[in-house]
Amino acid sequence: MANIFFSGEKASKAQAEKSLRQHVAGVCDLRFTVKFEQDDGGSHICLYIEVEEPDAQLEQGVSDALYAPKWDGWRYIIMKCPIGYISGVLENRD
Repeated sequence: MANIFFSGEKASKAQAEKSLRQHVAGVCDLRFTVKFEQDDGGSHICLYIEVEEPDAQLEQGVSDALYAPKWDGWRYIIMKCPIGYISGVLENRD
C-alpha cells in the first residue's frame, strides 16, 4: 500500500529541493541541508537538521511546520543530527 501512497507525479528534484529549503528557512533558524537519498524504498528527499539533542523531539511549532510524509510528491524524511554534522560529515563526503 505504501507504493500507492507515494506514487503519482513528483516535482523535479531541483524544484522540490528549492521549495523545501525555502519552507524550512521560513519556519526555523536551525542549521539544515537538503539531500536526495536512496534506500530499499527508492529515492526520497531528506531534510538534515542540526539540533542539540538528536534523540529529543523537535519543538512543537517547528515539528508542526515541517512534518509531512510527502514533499512535492517525494517521500520525505527528517533526519535530526548533532551540531556540526552537516559541515563535518555531509559536506565532506567524497
